[in-house]
Amino acid sequence: MLNPQLNYTDLLNNEYKRYGRHLILKNIGINGQKRLKNAKILLIGAGGLGCPAIIYLASCGIGYLGIIDHDQIEESNLHRQILYNQTDINEFKVKSAKRKIHEINSLCKVNIYPYRLTYNNSIDIIKNYDIIIDASDNYDTRYIIDFTCYKLHKIHIYGAIQNFEGQMSVFNYKNGPRYIDIYPKSLNLKEQKCNELGVLGILPGIIGILQATEVIKIILGIGQILSGYFIIYNALNMSFKKVKIPHIIKQYYLQNTNIHPKTIKIKKTIPILNLNELINQKQYKLLLIDVRQNIEFQNSHIRNSINIPLKKFKQKNTIEFIKNNCLHKKNYYLLQPRISFNTCI
Repeated sequence: MLNPQLNYTDLLNNEYKRYGRHLILKNIGINGQKRLKNAKILLIGAGGLGCPAIIYLASCGIGYLGIIDHDQIEESNLHRQILYNQTDINEFKVKSAKRKIHEINSLCKVNIYPYRLTYNNSIDIIKNYDIIIDASDNYDTRYIIDFTCYKLHKIHIYGAIQNFEGQMSVFNYKNGPRYIDIYPKSLNLKEQKCNELGVLGILPGIIGILQATEVIKIILGIGQILSGYFIIYNALNMSFKKVKIPHIIKQYYLQNTNIHPKTIKIKKTIPILNLNELINQKQYKLLLIDVRQNIEFQNSHIRNSINIPLKKFKQKNTIEFIKNNCLHKKNYYLLQPRISFNTCI
């Protein structure tokens, strides 16, 4: 929960009418609406994720929004970036967004930054806001957001989409996981262009609204915050999957395990960079299991590894296979998966 000084905040007569459905909610009420009015939210990216978040945050009474984006509106944006229309093409996104916000809620103050977020300007911008929404579309910007939010003790609400799937989480919340803990730079994540990835037009709306929902919950101090978990949404089978983030991991790693027919107990972790050395040492006989999905394994994998997707890992025949193949081996390793989307916004 944010703790603003509510003594100096009043709701206007038209705000009592506008937010009447909020005011009758037990967990919001007048003081909750005042908290929303006092909150300062920064959106980094005004594309597919940022647009729905902006619309709903402005509509529900957030009093101050900051938007940073250096892009201009293109016709190819219009199938998913719902703040804009054909008359806005070639205009800077932040300028068009500011105008649209004032049409939605004239009392919402808006500050725009029509340029890139960098390490040089990030602290001066982010320090002015309570919560940061990461609606960016590249890994460099995400690492800048992660670094600056950690340094300034700001909450970082992450979202990403690709094709028919999206994911989101809340980072740096009450000493919870950070983005870099899950996706360390050593992974060397590769960028892909939006026109190469593709995205279902409605998908960013769903993930962007989920990001905005976490903002509201944090401001009001209600519900369970998605810290320590990922939400993964699949539009094709209409599924939401909540995945617990493992204990903070500082680098891409392998886990040394003791195999039991019913349980797998983690013994220790080792850096992936040391794996080749272990493989080359004759005294080590390794069974290396990659638990990612088959398509990820086919795209890239460590030599001498075998693929058993995580969802099949507890099946009886899998356990028997592992048990039988580990009888004469000294060490057993599981290659842990990470799911990373290069957002097409």
